[in-house]
Amino acid sequence: MDAGVITAIVAGLSAAGAGAWKLIDRADKKRERREVAVEELLKAQYAKAEAELARVKRYCSQIKSAAGKWREQLISNDIDPIPAEWPEDTHE
Repeated sequence: MDAGVITAIVAGLSAAGAGAWKLIDRADKKRERREVAVEELLKAQYAKAEAELARVKRYCSQIKSAAGKWREQLISNDIDPIPAEWPEDTHE
C-alpha cells in the first residue's frame, strides 16, 4: 500500500468516526431531554396526587365529624347507636 491509499483510508475512518460520534451525541441529548420531560411530568402527577389525597383526607374528616354529631344526637335521644363503640381510625 502506498501512502495515498493509507491516507485515504485514515481520512475515511476518521470521517466515519466523527459521524458516529455526532449521531451518538445527538441521541444522548435527545434522551436527556426526554428524561427531563418525564421527570417534570412525574413531579406534576405526584403534586396532583398529593393535592387529591389532602382533599380526600379533609372530606373524610368532615364526614367523621358529621357522623360523630349524628351519633351524639342518637345517644341524647336515648337511641343506642350501632356500633355501640366508635371505631378507631386505623388508616393513619
